[in-house]
Amino acid sequence: MTNVELKDDEKRLLQGEMGEIQRLAMTWITEMASIAGAEELIDLDGTGDFHSPQTTMTLRYGFTLEQLEELVSTGAKFKIPTFANKSPFNEMSPVHGWEGCDMLCRYTGKDRFDDPKFHDYAMHEDFYRLFRKMGMMTSHSCANYLTVGFLPTIGQHCAWNESSAVPYCNAVLGARTNIDGSFATCFLGKAPYYDMHITENRYATVLVKSERLIQSDTEWDVFGFAVGEDAGVAVPCLTGTARPNTTQFSKLNAAMNTGGAVRMYHIPGSTPEAPSIEAAFNGIAPKRVITIGERELKATYEKLNYRAADKVDMVYLGCPHLNIVELMQIAGKLEGKRVKIPVWIMTTPWLYDVAKNLGYLKIFTDAGAKLMDGTCPAAMGGLPDYVKSFACDSAKQAYYITGCYADDPISVCYGNRDDCIDAALTGVWRGEWR
Repeated sequence: MTNVELKDDEKRLLQGEMGEIQRLAMTWITEMASIAGAEELIDLDGTGDFHSPQTTMTLRYGFTLEQLEELVSTGAKFKIPTFANKSPFNEMSPVHGWEGCDMLCRYTGKDRFDDPKFHDYAMHEDFYRLFRKMGMMTSHSCANYLTVGFLPTIGQHCAWNESSAVPYCNAVLGARTNIDGSFATCFLGKAPYYDMHITENRYATVLVKSERLIQSDTEWDVFGFAVGEDAGVAVPCLTGTARPNTTQFSKLNAAMNTGGAVRMYHIPGSTPEAPSIEAAFNGIAPKRVITIGERELKATYEKLNYRAADKVDMVYLGCPHLNIVELMQIAGKLEGKRVKIPVWIMTTPWLYDVAKNLGYLKIFTDAGAKLMDGTCPAAMGGLPDYVKSFACDSAKQAYYITGCYADDPISVCYGNRDDCIDAALTGVWRGEWR
């Protein structure tokens, strides 16, 4: 079945000597390793994160709730600190703020997210009750790294998931992960040893030169998408930019890993494994040089901004989930004002009460905007039926929302946050590339 060299304890797991779910988990990991060309597994010493519960492993190697109940009754625990990513499927309800969202579940075709019964069902509490007993911290966020309060350190091997999170782990923290996050890897504390777990694969191979100083949130977003499209799966070294802050790292990561599959990169002087360009490349000349100038940035902006008209039906902010500083900034822009169209502001569930205690929730509510958390329109499967034109400040959301409307494309207005707030107050899109 596999050419992976297994240690004795791994062989026992694969043979089912430790239990059926353990066997299923090890089968899944070894097949992953075989497909990836990994010759061995790595013992994880960092943290874990996975989309749950539907992508616990795969449909092929899934297990029943009854089997999980039995496993938990034995005292089984996750081997590494494990957090819950949001569900990637379109039945994941917002954790907070779901009331009155006026959203039909496209997966079932009949249930509404603002129906308390459907909300309770969509939260999958039956699984999460058991996962919590195993040690999972149910953070329900695509940006756990912004709120979990416990992060891996340089060199630690992790099992993370999500487009913005994987490069955050690799590039920003200097820890190591592929798109490893699953029940299997977190439960057994093992992952295939390949790609970003291996030092030699983490060095840059492509040099990216920006002709424009990348410094605003939107510039980082558009630049990231352009880099991803050109770099693909290569590890780029980015030059000609300012130093990104936390928000900008999140935007860059999400955009690069959406436009392409960039799970590791270097910014000399900003990311821990690149004190210099020479260190980023380990002293080896780049295989390719990419130059991104005004023409490439404008073309990328226009690709993401494919509106059919200037009328806007809804504004969405929060992909990746907003951090506390972003919530503060948006509250400052909405305080004392009233939006003209529906506005969804999405954050991580662990920040909802913080935003409430700081008064931001009241500001949003008074302005007519909704503070929500734990999901996004693309993960929910679309938008309320009345929405035909959608405004957002996220390259990732602008890209993925189209997948919900293959036969009837939605009109997307993409721009900076001020443009989106202006649209919320006026119902009209006036954004442009500047």
